[in-house]
Amino acid sequence: MRKLTGITVIGIVLSGASAMAAAQPELKLGPLVASEVRLTTSEEMDYVPSFSPDGKQLAYTSYAAGNEDIWVMDLNGKNAHPLTNDPKGDWSPAWSPDGKTIVFTSNRSGVNQLLLMEVDGSSPRPLTQPDPEPTTWSRDPSWSRDGRMIIFTSNRTGKDENWIMDLTTRRQWRHSIGMAEHWHPSFSPDGRQVLFSSNMSGEWGLWLSDLEGKGLVRLVADKRFDNNPAASWSPDGKRIVFRTAESNLWMMNSDGSNMSPLTVDGMVDGWRSSWSPDGKKIAYTSLRSGNSDIWVITLK
Repeated sequence: MRKLTGITVIGIVLSGASAMAAAQPELKLGPLVASEVRLTTSEEMDYVPSFSPDGKQLAYTSYAAGNEDIWVMDLNGKNAHPLTNDPKGDWSPAWSPDGKTIVFTSNRSGVNQLLLMEVDGSSPRPLTQPDPEPTTWSRDPSWSRDGRMIIFTSNRTGKDENWIMDLTTRRQWRHSIGMAEHWHPSFSPDGRQVLFSSNMSGEWGLWLSDLEGKGLVRLVADKRFDNNPAASWSPDGKRIVFRTAESNLWMMNSDGSNMSPLTVDGMVDGWRSSWSPDGKKIAYTSLRSGNSDIWVITLK
C-alpha cells in the first residue's frame, strides 16, 4: 500500500486496510440503497471521485501508474486513463459545472496549491500561490453551481480555514469563523450557503452558513459523527451525504433531519463523495476490498 502524499485524512482509514484484506465482510447497505458497484480494481489506490456534469465520467485520484495523478474513466469503469503525470503529485479533482475545466490540488510548487486544467489534461496553470510564506498551502477545491466561484481550505492566516475565490475578478475572501479549524467546504446548489466541517464547538461537526460565514447552523451534533466529517450536497440541494466516525456513509436532509445510513460495514472512506447530476448515484472511496477503490451507490 502506497503512502498518500496529498490526503492525510484517507491515511487515517488506511491504517486498518491490511486487516480488511484478510477478512472482507459481506456487503451491507442501508435502506435507501438499491445497489452498489466497484469501479476500480487496481492494486494501487484510487480515491476522491468527481462526477462530470453530464454524468458519464468520473475524475479521480489514482496511483495506478505509480504516481499520485488525476485520472478519468467512464461510469462503467472502462477507458481509464491519466490526465496528469507530474512526479510531485496531483489529487482531489473537481469538475467545473460547464464540463470544460478541472480544478485540483497539486504539490508542483513544493507546497499544496490549486491548479486548473482542461478536461483532456492540457494547459495546467496555477490558481493559487504560496502567499505570503513558502509553506502556505491551499487544497480541497469545490465549485459553485454557476462556475463563478471556487471554495477551498487554506492555512494562509496561520490556521486551517475556508476561502472563496471569484474566478472573474480573482478576489478572495475568508469564509471561516472564529479561531477554530474549518475544512471540506462546498457551496449549496443555489449558491447561497456553504457546508463545511468545523471544531468550533469543541468537537468536529457539520455546519451551514452564508457566503460571509454568518447565519451559522450546526447540522450534526451526534458524537458518532465526531470525525472531521466531509460532506456533499445533492444536486437539488435537499439532501447531504457525509461520513461518520465509524467510516460509514450517511444521508440526511439539508436541515439535518431524517438521518439514514447508506453503508453499515464501517469500511468506507466517504471523504469528498460526489453526486451524479441526476441525484440518483453517489461515487465515493471504499476500503471494503482491502484496497482504496472507487465505488458507486445507486439510490432507490
